Amino acid sequence: MEETVNSFLGLPQFMWDGIFNITITLGAGLIIAFVTTFYLKKKDEITRVAGVILEKRVNSEQEILDFLEDLAFHKELHNGKEKEWLALLKEYELTLPHEPHLQYSDVFSSVDKFREFFRGFERIITTNKLWMGKKVRFHLALMQGYFSWINALLVAITRIPLPADNKLSEEDIDKLSTTLLLQVAITLDHEISGLLAELESLIVDSVYKLDLKRPRKSMTRNGMLNVDTVKILKELDGNTLLGINREKYFALMMTQVYAYKGVDIEGEDLDDIMNEVLGEEMK
Repeated sequence: MEETVNSFLGLPQFMWDGIFNITITLGAGLIIAFVTTFYLKKKDEITRVAGVILEKRVNSEQEILDFLEDLAFHKELHNGKEKEWLALLKEYELTLPHEPHLQYSDVFSSVDKFREFFRGFERIITTNKLWMGKKVRFHLALMQGYFSWINALLVAITRIPLPADNKLSEEDIDKLSTTLLLQVAITLDHEISGLLAELESLIVDSVYKLDLKRPRKSMTRNGMLNVDTVKILKELDGNTLLGINREKYFALMMTQVYAYKGVDIEGEDLDDIMNEVLGEEMK
């Protein structure tokens, strides 16, 4: 008895089954090969991008640390007024981290040197911020705000109300600014060193824990309403010696201005002037 063989287009069914199975196998192989290739290419691209970012980050953050080396170079006051200044700073209950020695960073040796440093610091942050980690970027913005508050204190010297016939000359402003800057630097020396040490630690973490996630917010977006900016202001105001003692620093500045010009002023008037100037300069 002859067996009936099913056929299609002249080919037996068993041949079509074989062709069908081969097609499926080849198709699955091609899909797997495509997915594997796409995944590996994507992984290679991520690795390549991570390598570029890491290199840029290391270079930019090393540049910042090199710039801040001057901040770590310290001097000790020897101007013949050591005892006088020590007593004055104690009177205002300001910190003296190296008492009885009065030490400060070389950056604060003169107003010109400080402002040159401050401008350079702002410039180097702007140049390198694209490659920084989020935490490093925030901390640098905090330090930038910190130094801007010190600068605001110096600017406030020119806004202290004085009699029309007894105004400050440019020479007076330079002398008072240099004196105040050194006094502030002496009392904040330990905190400034701490800010620098924290930055170094964050930079190391940003290199060894590379995060490629895109930040949701920009430090410059929406201007002063940016959430990070508000956080920085709160941190400066409530968690730094500069912010906590800012009224003391303004009082120190104003009493020296009036003493320098030989102007007598009552305590209540001094408080009113301080509140007015403080509101303008540090808010």
